Amino acid sequence: MKHFALRSKSIRKGDRPYTTPGLGDRIHSAYVAYQYGRKHNTAVTIHLTDDKWSVANGVKSDKKKKSWAEIISLFPEGALQVQPHPVENLTEDKWLEYLKSKGYDAEISYYKDTIKMHPNETVVPLEISEYLKTPLMLDAEKVDLELPNKFITTQWDSTDIGRTLSPIVKSQILSEYQSKGYKVLVVGGESENSLLRNSLKHVAYAMSKADKHVGCDSGFLHMALMYFDFKDIVLYGKVNGYKSHHLYRAINNGCVYKEV
Repeated sequence: MKHFALRSKSIRKGDRPYTTPGLGDRIHSAYVAYQYGRKHNTAVTIHLTDDKWSVANGVKSDKKKKSWAEIISLFPEGALQVQPHPVENLTEDKWLEYLKSKGYDAEISYYKDTIKMHPNETVVPLEISEYLKTPLMLDAEKVDLELPNKFITTQWDSTDIGRTLSPIVKSQILSEYQSKGYKVLVVGGESENSLLRNSLKHVAYAMSKADKHVGCDSGFLHMALMYFDFKDIVLYGKVNGYKSHHLYRAINNGCVYKEV
């Protein structure tokens, strides 16, 4: 069993906790842990400070607890588990000391490929970006969902306005795929299908059967990385727009990126 500790503090500018506020943050954390476990043929426990578990938007909530459970269920049984702890906003040294006192020889990790992007990211022994260079292409659990023969999944509703595009531009992009015979399945918050809006298992199954995923740097990019070959993920962004470390890594690993 490998023990992963998600960092207590944000690696971005400023002194603030890292709380996995978005769905994409949690999916990415599980994806990283699974890629490590797959490489080393080991199960992985992801250790969480309490603000990643029982707190959402600054108040006590079960939202993240339910989200973590749903995410873990997407991976092979027994591969991943999460372990929350009743501490938060510790320095990384204090966080690891706490885990050690509880009997866990846990590690935090860092990303060598984007280290210059984050002023608070410290170099530690476990470098994780090397594990993310191979497409995962998981099988998804079969669910009751009617799918077209030829289709793409798409999502654009990023919580960061700087990462998404205008409705006119999005419509033009999707029209190009439709002209090539693809049906378009919207996943996430803007989907008209309640299953593709609210159930990750249904999104996972759709992605596992789709020809491509088309969208922006959003939470469902992390879902797409679980089910598609890199070359079948097509991402769009604004000219000279913001690029997160996730987007840089996706591009460097072989995802298609187009500025519009």
